[in-house]
Amino acid sequence: MSNSKKSLWEKILPLGIPLSWLQLTSERKRFAVAIAGITFAVTMMLFQIGLHGALYRQVVGPLQLLDCDIVLVGANYEYFGVGRGFPIVRLYQSRALAEVADANFLKLGCASFKNVDNGKERDIFIIAFDPSKNVFTAQDIKRNSESLKRDGAILYDAASRGQYGDVVQKYKTQPDGKLRTEIAGKKTTITGLIKIGPTFAADGNILTSLKTFSKIWQGSPDGVVDVGTIKLKPGSDAKVAVEKLKKILPEDVVVMTKGDFIKAEKEYWSVRTPIGFVIGASMAVALFVGAVIVYQILYTDVSDHIPEYATLKAIGFSDSFFVWIIIQESLILSVLGFIPGAIFSEALYILTRNVANMPTYMSLTNLLIVFAFSLSMCVIAGLLATKKLRRANPADIF
Repeated sequence: MSNSKKSLWEKILPLGIPLSWLQLTSERKRFAVAIAGITFAVTMMLFQIGLHGALYRQVVGPLQLLDCDIVLVGANYEYFGVGRGFPIVRLYQSRALAEVADANFLKLGCASFKNVDNGKERDIFIIAFDPSKNVFTAQDIKRNSESLKRDGAILYDAASRGQYGDVVQKYKTQPDGKLRTEIAGKKTTITGLIKIGPTFAADGNILTSLKTFSKIWQGSPDGVVDVGTIKLKPGSDAKVAVEKLKKILPEDVVVMTKGDFIKAEKEYWSVRTPIGFVIGASMAVALFVGAVIVYQILYTDVSDHIPEYATLKAIGFSDSFFVWIIIQESLILSVLGFIPGAIFSEALYILTRNVANMPTYMSLTNLLIVFAFSLSMCVIAGLLATKKLRRANPADIF
């Protein structure tokens, strides 16, 4: 039993891992540079892929909170908050469909919010809805919706960025549970805190009633809404209902399932803006830099040991043996560089969460993806580095 194990081990590693390890560590500075290069590449890739996920989680944050199966938007809708809306009568028409249980709508806008600390004004995103309806799934919104029935009442997004002052702390210290401020020069009262999170288009959010919105957002056309939400009866197929609605509604509205609505929002920011390209390019640069560093290290290592390799080649060792040694070195480098890279990335995730209030978290999927990239990068660089060795003729060297 032990002999068969030993035989298998010798087949896989003819001279064992120590040969690869000793070659790598014979020049400690060079070895450290290789590890640092891979660590840099892994850190950059993990951070960029985590940032990518966080950005798209943020941008669809408000959309995911909608309590609906189908969404209606205007024909010229671009992204959440930009579009001319559509006539509210389309929602009334949609109720003619037997599968529709309820239809509600949102009005969206942007207005200046008076900083509660220094009085400076900064634009904030406004989402208006009927607080007597179940428009959102979030429990904190449902819990505080009743307070929006008062004139001038708003719910403040506690996950908003800090440009609006220390709203959360000041709200918690108010004896009556209300914090007064101004939006677009109109007096408003924060009656509750919710959590949505900033997006690409907004640093912060507030929720309010349609009545309060009409006072803040003067000039908002009556009978025009920005987003329609449709709730279907239990057991109804959303995709089938969408096709039926497309047949009965005019072309001035776009009908989508909630899933397609979220997908379209992500596609807008990844395709029609440079964000997706920039993040992808950053990952490609990190991968390229790491590969070049590993290639240079392994190529130099091969060049330094050509006489030794030539001796082994002369006594009968095949090219595959040398290639396997270099691959072993590549695997060692990829693993040793990946571990600190993952640690540094986690530190950057924590820093980003605390400073930029972005949901950057490490995931097993991202770890596996980046480890596969790192492994491939090192192995390909190692194979390229053996090109000179495979072409070498022992007779020429001696």
